[in-house]
Amino acid sequence: MNATERTPATDGRRGRGRRAGIDLERIIEAARSLNTGTLTMQAVADKLGVDRKAVNHHVSDRESLLKLLALDAFSKGSPGVEIPADASWQEACRIYATAFTDRLIAADALAEHLMPDDSLYTQFIEPAEAIAKRMTEAGFDDEGTVRCLALLTNLCWAYAHDALYVSHSGERLRPRLTRESVEGRDRQAFENLARIVERGIDTYDRSQLDLSIEIFLRGAETVLLRRPSDAR
Repeated sequence: MNATERTPATDGRRGRGRRAGIDLERIIEAARSLNTGTLTMQAVADKLGVDRKAVNHHVSDRESLLKLLALDAFSKGSPGVEIPADASWQEACRIYATAFTDRLIAADALAEHLMPDDSLYTQFIEPAEAIAKRMTEAGFDDEGTVRCLALLTNLCWAYAHDALYVSHSGERLRPRLTRESVEGRDRQAFENLARIVERGIDTYDRSQLDLSIEIFLRGAETVLLRRPSDAR
């Protein structure tokens, strides 16, 4: 046993890394109990009763910690994604999109720290493979399949961004901007937009996500699946 392991820190804190008795899981657990808006590495260290260097041994900086918290919230945002063996490619896409969106929304304020990288998408690699298998069996070529997966995922990101904006601000931005844009103008020139905005149709609700997914599915089938084979 060396001197570092034998001698406790003079301020009552423990040393670095494993010697401090902490690991990444404990750091995330401690950070999860703190206000993310004012979260600091020092606050996490204080919560754990260790020197800040012990936390830095596992997590380099605040932004990295916030990303880990966001991934933790994302991974716990919905039950495991199961694509039934008899599901069509359309149903597989619906299941994937719904689960992916729900997890983004579950991350709430931390969602802005989620990055479209391997740490995020590896959690959905199995359902993505299930979609690829079913789309291939349905007649999609490889390029069409991967482009559809990218488009579907982007659709999820866009809807989740809207849903979280409304959740935090309480404002449905598009109707207000449309209303302000047509006010004071010749109503006959903008009669359709004026009529629509007055109806108060909510394009931030879950029906908007469902519609987006259905349009995606029909578009994929029309544009990619039905095109001549020599064009693939």
